[in-house]
Amino acid sequence: MRDEKTIVNRKMLLKGFEELGIEKGDIVFVHSSLSSFGYVEDGAKAIIDTLQELLTPSGILAMPSFPPFVGGEYGIVLNGIIFDVRVSPTAMGRIPDTFWRMEGVKRSLHPTHSVAAWGKEKDWLIADHEKCPSSCGKGTPFHKLCQANGKILLLGVTHSSNTTLHTVEDANGCPTRGCFPFYPQVIDYEGRILTVPTYPHLPDLPRNYEKVDGICKEKGIQREVKIGNALCKLVEAGKMFQILSQFVKEDPLFLIDTEIYKRI
Repeated sequence: MRDEKTIVNRKMLLKGFEELGIEKGDIVFVHSSLSSFGYVEDGAKAIIDTLQELLTPSGILAMPSFPPFVGGEYGIVLNGIIFDVRVSPTAMGRIPDTFWRMEGVKRSLHPTHSVAAWGKEKDWLIADHEKCPSSCGKGTPFHKLCQANGKILLLGVTHSSNTTLHTVEDANGCPTRGCFPFYPQVIDYEGRILTVPTYPHLPDLPRNYEKVDGICKEKGIQREVKIGNALCKLVEAGKMFQILSQFVKEDPLFLIDTEIYKRI
């Protein structure tokens, strides 16, 4: 018999998201675990619908739409895996995989870090992702999120899932990417095959992204609310980027778990 305390409905979602501070016109990038909530009535669609209701089309709702990482980014580029923006699933969970398939949602043309977005300005967010040599660096949707003072919403997941932390590294020249380009292919909405040069992140490089949680709390740029069983966090992306950029400029390995790295 299901524990009644784990049931989450749309009213609870709306109340929780409002308490976090999500508002009309915001740009919100979501990382999520549907199962972390418990049982959600109407599932992933309820979470997506509630966020869209709050943001309205004047805002932007975005989620990771990365293809399955067989062996990580290098697994994709070394094995010739082609990302088809029209049909390739995402390995980022039930909510993103439901989201990218919905009407009005569009995905960026990147072989390893495609972003799905909804809202009037979604095209601005995902534009030219395929022209960026770094999947998360300058000019990418993640970097634009920071520049536009967007918000990162962590639904039942930690900062270990926060892809924008790669942006802090990539945009500041941290030694976390390979030195040699690869040339994977993507298929666009018109069925055309495009070659997308990219410098993948180094494989198996241990991060210590969890330390960011304490920093964001200390700086007052992270709010938290419990919805069902899920601890949900809303982070100010622009301020996070500025604060952490100072740390990595002083120590390019600030976000690397150097103790683990010494043992591998």
